[in-house]
This record gives sequence, C-alpha cells and structure tokens, in this order.
Amino acid sequence: MKDEPIRSGPDPLATAEWYSRLGDVAASIGTEHFHRNLLSLFALCVKSDSGWIIRYSRVAPPDVLYTTGVPSEIVEFYNKKCLRIDPFSLYWKNGGKPGILTLSEIGNSSPESILYGKIFRPAANISDELGMFFSTVGHCCFGLFLERERGVFSQEDIRRAKLVFPALEGCHRSHLGHLFSNLRYTDGTQAEGLLNRPTLIRDRHDVEVFANESWKRAVQSDASILPMLETLAPSDAIRTVHARDHVITSEVFDRDFALAPGGRIFMLGPKPAPQDESVGYRAAAEVLVALTPRERDILTLTMKGQATGQIAQSLGIGKGTVKNCKIRIYRKAEVTSERDLIKKFSPFFPSA
Repeated sequence: MKDEPIRSGPDPLATAEWYSRLGDVAASIGTEHFHRNLLSLFALCVKSDSGWIIRYSRVAPPDVLYTTGVPSEIVEFYNKKCLRIDPFSLYWKNGGKPGILTLSEIGNSSPESILYGKIFRPAANISDELGMFFSTVGHCCFGLFLERERGVFSQEDIRRAKLVFPALEGCHRSHLGHLFSNLRYTDGTQAEGLLNRPTLIRDRHDVEVFANESWKRAVQSDASILPMLETLAPSDAIRTVHARDHVITSEVFDRDFALAPGGRIFMLGPKPAPQDESVGYRAAAEVLVALTPRERDILTLTMKGQATGQIAQSLGIGKGTVKNCKIRIYRKAEVTSERDLIKKFSPFFPSA
C-alpha cells in the first residue's frame, strides 16, 4: 500500500515555542551547539521521528556529525555499508544545490538508490527523509535530515520547510562568518583577518576546502611550502615548521567545527627576526592586552597549573570551549604548546 502523508496539526510556526527555539539558534551562533539547535528547530516545524546532521563533500565520503533518535548500530551500519549509496550524497556530488529535498524527489532509478532503498531504509526502519542543504566553503555542504518511520512528508511539510529555509540558512551563514572572524591572528597590537593571512583549510580526508589568494601566491613563490605540509602529522593539535621563507602553523579543528570538522588549518607567517629579551617581554605584554576577557581568564588558570577539565569546571563552561580558547591564545601568542605559553607569560604570573 502506498505511503500516505501524515496530517499535521496546528501550524507550528505560529507557536511561541518555535520563536523561542529560533532565539536559541541565534544565541548559539559561533558555538559547537549551533547546528544541533538548528536541527531541533527544523524538527519543530516538521513532524519527524529522528534526525541526522551530515557533512557532504563533492570529492570525499559523507561525514556523520550528529544524530538524534537514531540507534548507534544504525549509524555504524550507515558508515560501514551506505556511504557510497546515500542518494543525498550522490545528489550533492553531482552538482546539487542548497535547499530542500525529499528522498522521493531524488528518484529511485539509479543502482545506488535502489540499494539504499533495499538495504538502509529497512534496517533503519524509515519510510521517508526530508533534507535541508546548506553550503559551507569550497565543495562541501551541511545536511540536516528528518526521518519518518511511517508515512511520507506531505506537500505542506515541504512548503513549511521551504518557508523557513531562508531564515535557517541566514543563521547558518552568520555562524560560518562568526567562525571565520574567530580565526584571527594577532601580531602584537595589529590584528590580521583570516582572508588576508595566507590560509589553507583541509578536511579530515586531507582534501582542500578553502585556500585564499594570499596562500596561493605564497605557494607559487615558495616551493618548499607544500613539501613541508606533509611533515605535519594530522594527530598534532598545533605544530609549527619552517619553510624557506615562511613559518607554517598547523592546527586541528574539533569535530564540531563547521568549516571542516576534524580537519586542519594551515597558516603562513614570515620568519621572525631574532629578538632580545626586552622585545619579547613587550610582545607578550601586547598579546595580553589583545586577549578577550574569557581568554585572559583561561590563561590565568592555565598559569596556575589547572588542566582543561579543571578550567572548564572553574568557569562553568565546556571542555571544548576551553580547548578552542586555548588554540586562539596560542595563535595570538605565537606559541605551539602550553609549555611555551607558560614560558612566555611567566614574567606576568610570578607563581607560574
């Protein structure tokens, strides 16, 4: 028997809860919880039984970032058996665009779609899927997916999803912009934005996601840069190596980082001239001034010998937030380890 659309009740977009959740989404822009809140908001306006957040690439396998209402064994099954037959992934690889898409709209004529229908849908006990695609940078996109165990998404569901898409996409773009703005490097008192400093971003499959023009020019002028990248192991949280004319700093992104979850960012800087002790002291003082209040709090507790977990507990924030702040502190201080950080700032913290 053909699946029938599930009839919805009162319009959820007219409820106070939806606008309250929209406020939660806006408040979480720039945090690790943003896309989870976005999925929750999406699910509030369209009735569903489970949800996924998947990062798609035109050149790499899908990357499951988060699920809700999905058994862990189904996620494992998808990762082992269904990455290459996911019709939404194939849609994106074949030139798909941001927007709203249902499983039925993709069609089931391709061998991959047929396999997906015969293998994954019965295993996951789903009858229909509704996807919302947001572009990120380069060749990638974020997909928010709602699933139903019975029935299909109605035209009213699709209309409602399309109605809220511009608002959710706007929040998503603001989130990405916030992430870019946080990737700022401070050299003394002069802040230089990500788009000006030579920068390369690769995903966890080592595929290029973003490279600005200054990076491309630097690679053309300094042939030693690309070979030196290969010496930077993916497991190194932060590491610096020296090319012929540049210093290369590599950092690993958290799995919640939207631009390239689990990927890496590479930034180039000029080789520093030798400095005497007084110059280094002044530079450290200038960095202290450039730190945000939160970063100064974390630096202070670090200098007191507190570990990441202790700092998180002391400040009432998550460990991930502490780690991200430490990375920004390292970048601003031009150090690559906590040991170097303590050495640089010990004159300001006598007890360290």
